[in-house]
Amino acid sequence: MKRNLMNALSMGFALGLILARPASAQDQKQAVQEKVAAFKQSTAENQKALRQYGWTENTQLSLKGEVKSTKVEACRYGPDGKVQKTPLSAPPEKKEMRGLKKRVVEKKTDEMKDYMEQVVSLIHRYVPPQPELIKADVAGGNTSLSPQGPGAIQLQFKNFVKSGDVVSFTLDTAAKAIRQLKVDTYMDEEKETVTLQVDFQTLPDGTNYAATKNLNVAAKQIVVNITASNYQKLAN
Repeated sequence: MKRNLMNALSMGFALGLILARPASAQDQKQAVQEKVAAFKQSTAENQKALRQYGWTENTQLSLKGEVKSTKVEACRYGPDGKVQKTPLSAPPEKKEMRGLKKRVVEKKTDEMKDYMEQVVSLIHRYVPPQPELIKADVAGGNTSLSPQGPGAIQLQFKNFVKSGDVVSFTLDTAAKAIRQLKVDTYMDEEKETVTLQVDFQTLPDGTNYAATKNLNVAAKQIVVNITASNYQKLAN
């Protein structure tokens, strides 16, 4: 489950297409088509560049404010385009339990696993952002652009997947690269909030990558923090 989540969150984003001025009502349809095409191209180019690198990933899972697990992995893309991960840290020791306590813990663990699988499925609907959803939000008037200080703008989508959700991108207008992604959504009920924040950085060759990721599942008091570092170009 964690691997699926991490792979989903690790996909590269390059949204320079959205830096263009908003289209007028008359040519909005054409502008959307151009942006979707540019999205596909820029994402593919950035993803291709990322495949030249290997990096280290540190993942920490906390429950009710207490760190439950930490792992360090060496990451790289395989021939199939999927991220391959090699453990660099020893797995946590499992406490020996018996009887009723063991059954209770196993039940809670299974319930938590099932819930997190649903969270993963929800996140997959946002990350990476689907061009057709972007197009639909623009057409529905749910998109807004606002300045975010010198050299940055924020592109915000409302009602992106669910009614009342918000997805926002902070973009560097000079580098034409995404700097931050935020998702505010919920599970079955609005009180079951799920938030995701991904902060991006740029490598010396201009490749954009997700440096830190924070997933907060408030209903279960679960927080997953992921940090990517030590990017190195792989030998050919």
